[in-house]
Formats: sequence, C-alpha cells, structure tokens
Amino acid sequence: MPRRRRILVTGVARWWGGRLVQRLSEQPDVAEVIGIDTQEPSYDFGRGEFLRLDIRHSLIGKLVRAVGIDTVVHTATTVDSFNPDPRAAHETNVIGTMNLLAGCSGAGSPVRRFVLKSSAHVYGAGPDFPIPLREDRRLSPDSAPTFVQDMIEVEQQAQDFALSTGKLQVLILRFANSLNAEEPQPLARYLNLPLVPTVLGCDPSLQLIHHADCTAALARAAMSGPAGAYNIAPAMAVPLSELLEDAAKLHAPLLPPLATGLTATLLRLAGITLSDQLLSLLRHGRVLSTSRATRLLKFRPELDTQSAYREFLEHARVLSLLPDRQHHQFEQELEEFIRSRAPSRRRG
Repeated sequence: MPRRRRILVTGVARWWGGRLVQRLSEQPDVAEVIGIDTQEPSYDFGRGEFLRLDIRHSLIGKLVRAVGIDTVVHTATTVDSFNPDPRAAHETNVIGTMNLLAGCSGAGSPVRRFVLKSSAHVYGAGPDFPIPLREDRRLSPDSAPTFVQDMIEVEQQAQDFALSTGKLQVLILRFANSLNAEEPQPLARYLNLPLVPTVLGCDPSLQLIHHADCTAALARAAMSGPAGAYNIAPAMAVPLSELLEDAAKLHAPLLPPLATGLTATLLRLAGITLSDQLLSLLRHGRVLSTSRATRLLKFRPELDTQSAYREFLEHARVLSLLPDRQHHQFEQELEEFIRSRAPSRRRG
C-alpha cells in the first residue's frame, strides 16, 4: 500500500493556499496537510492545520523533517498586487523561495515534490509574440517589469535546485489571470468596473481562469504528474471586446495606446491600479498553449474564459448586496466588549 502524503502549503492567508489546504485535506490518500503564513487564514481548513511561520526563516527545514513532509506547494508568490512595493515583493518571492528551497534540501530531507505557483506574466506580452505561447519559450528578464524579473528568478531557482539535488521533482504552474470575487486581483477589479475603459485600437485576446480551477490544478500537481513547467488556462483565448459583449458589460475605448503613464493615471482615477505587465496585456493580449497540461498533468479547467468571467461577475454582484462583514465583525466585538464592562459599571 503506498504511503499517504504529508503536504506543506505556503501562503494560506490568501485564497490560493487556503482553498488548496481545504481541497487537499479531503483526499483520502493525504495523511496530513499543514498550511503556513505570517497572517491568520480566514478559510476552513477541514483536516488541515495552520502554523504561523515565515518562509524567510530557517525553521522551515526543522518543520519538514519533524513532520516528514514529502510535498511542498508554494503559493505565497505574487506578481500582481494592490501594493506594488518591489522591495517587499522581492523579499517574499526571491528571498522567501530561496529559503524555502534550502529548507527542503540537505541530508535527511523527506521532500520529494515541489510545486511552484508562477504566472504567465513571465512570458511578457507583445505584438509579435507567437500564438500560442509554449512552455519552452525562453524567458527574458532584461526588459521585464521588476515583479516579473523576480518571478523569472524564482522559477530559475527552483529548476536549478532540482538539477542540483537530482531527487526532487519540481512542477511550475504558470497561471493565466485568475478570477475570484472574494479576493479580486487588479485585473479582475478592472473587468468589474461599471464602464470598462479599453485601449484605443486594441482588442487583446485573453485567457481568464476561475479560482476553483486554479486550486484544482495545484492539487493535481501536488499529487501526480511529471516535473516541468505547465501553462494553466482555459484552452481558448477570447478577444476582450467579445468577452465584455458576452457579459453585457459597458465598455469604451478611452485609454491611449502608447502613453502608459497616462493610461495608469486614468485607471487610478477610476480606483484601479494596474501594473506594467497588466497594462501591456491590455494592449497586446497573450495566448497560452495548454496542450502540455492536458497531456501530461491530465488537467483541463472546467470553465472556459467566458464562463469564468460570467460566474465572477455574478458572484461579485451577490457579494455587493451582502452587509459589510468587517463592519459586522467590529460591531459584534464592540457589543461583546460593552457587555463585559457592564458588571463593573454596576458594581461602581
């Protein structure tokens, strides 16, 4: 009988890691799932456990040996953020991953499988790019934005580590832009504007992936599949204009095609901050080949781009009608505090 797996998941305060722990803990051939982060998660872990731990600390090695971790899924990486602080991103992505890999190495390490959450932004976007983009395309950090340079370096770290150890399988999942109404990323927020401003003269082809398909891909990679890089996206790309029309979203070509700084300023006035890589995507688009993931990883998203987008918009609409959960939490805590003070006031 094969040994049941013991899995470590990083970045569980965000939905990527939190929902993955939940999914993995439900699988009968998984003995234990431990999620780590520096912040408390807001997700039900099921049989999974949470440990407050920073991946930049040297305690990682002690944890994997004490528990007998055989699989690590690294979801703490980020490329598109609401707080585009290059130094903080470098600390988490590059330094954090370096330390995590070091903790998985050395004598006595039980880790045999390492899954890295990466991004299709490592390819960049341009008018002369091949269609579709395959995983064997050479990644060039020279002219890439800082966040993307870091992600390319992280991928290289993982691949070099696998070559140096010879016993570790490294799987790199390059995700298309994800859609999750509960934690919408910058592009998702842009696509949910009442009036979506598009770039004049541009109709980029996009692949958007539903959050449930993201965690399903990570779970599949944690349990099976050969080492290597995989594009994770719906098979078909959709022109932005067709996507917006299909979802009955108002849109208009209001953004200049060349003045990137002006485009970013106009979007900030609408309450949206888009990174350089996202602005490039809105001009040129990007089409990923998904045949390798289908053939070797045996993974195909359940929702296509249009279905994922419609589901995201509907979920976002429902959430907008619900009461402010944070306000309700603050109010509940205040009421509990007042009740706790009542006896002392009466005694006074």
